[in-house]
Amino acid sequence: MKRALFLPFAMAALVLVFTSWGSGIVAARAWLYAFVLISMLPVGSLALLLVHGISGGRWGDDLAPVLVPMARTMPTFFLAFLPVIVFRPLIYNWPAAGLSHDVLRFYLNPIFFDARTLLGLGVWTLLAWTNAWQNQLFAALGLVAHLILMTFLPADWVLTIQPGSASAGFGLGFGIEQMFAALALAAAIAPQGAGRPTLDLAGIMLTTLLGTVYFLYMQFLITWYGNIPEKVHWYVARTHGSWPAVQLVAFLIGAAVPFLTILHPYVRREPAALRIVGVLVLAGIVLHLAWLILPVFGNVTIAPAGAAAVFMLLLLWAVATILPRRGPYGA
Repeated sequence: MKRALFLPFAMAALVLVFTSWGSGIVAARAWLYAFVLISMLPVGSLALLLVHGISGGRWGDDLAPVLVPMARTMPTFFLAFLPVIVFRPLIYNWPAAGLSHDVLRFYLNPIFFDARTLLGLGVWTLLAWTNAWQNQLFAALGLVAHLILMTFLPADWVLTIQPGSASAGFGLGFGIEQMFAALALAAAIAPQGAGRPTLDLAGIMLTTLLGTVYFLYMQFLITWYGNIPEKVHWYVARTHGSWPAVQLVAFLIGAAVPFLTILHPYVRREPAALRIVGVLVLAGIVLHLAWLILPVFGNVTIAPAGAAAVFMLLLLWAVATILPRRGPYGA
């Protein structure tokens, strides 16, 4: 209990440290990156549990020791989102983007923007703490609610950093990448022995890998090489400096190498090999999110963003060990 009470104060202390590091604008933007990156783990874990609640299968029970505690850390992100609310004007500059008055007034209204995320966190928290995945009907309804939230929230967090690029598939692709991240975490820490559990995990990882590549990387290729004027400018900011190399490395270690290695029977059956794949995938996702978010903010944000992400991950891990585990999955 004392450790739980410590968490809000630790969060507040970190915010103060970051706002005094260089400038508040750098700290605020670094914190946004950490929020978007680390929130992938509980959101992706919850999505996988809901899918398992509908489909069934032994893989849900095998991965539950990782997925359930991680999903139940969702309330932590109410605290983690507070700095984004407070320092929003330092992160998002919507009036300067030349958007229509109606978009600024109704959709990118600061109050409505905050409310969408807080509502999403509330829905995810409710689903996680009511064990919605244990009932097939509730799991189906929860998954529908999750898909609706994913239509808006990833675009809110990422695309509106540089408004003007709209993508109907971005949220779905981002949601699949969240599940990919949760599976990679499970691969890195969960497998207990060779056999069926690792085979199931490897197969699901391969599915989410292909979904992520299709919705996110193929969208980039189609937009870029198709030279779609109203969308291509969003990628132009990510072609300067070392960012193309970052994207290439992210693709290689987070998608290409895992895909080729998972195809090998030894990797699918051997927990140690799958653990390496999980670490590679997580590293690739870290770089991919950096490529999506940080180029607009400048290289000065890279080091604080990394520090904020490490802190938030440690905070998430601490919460996962504190919170009680209920129900058959958490037993």
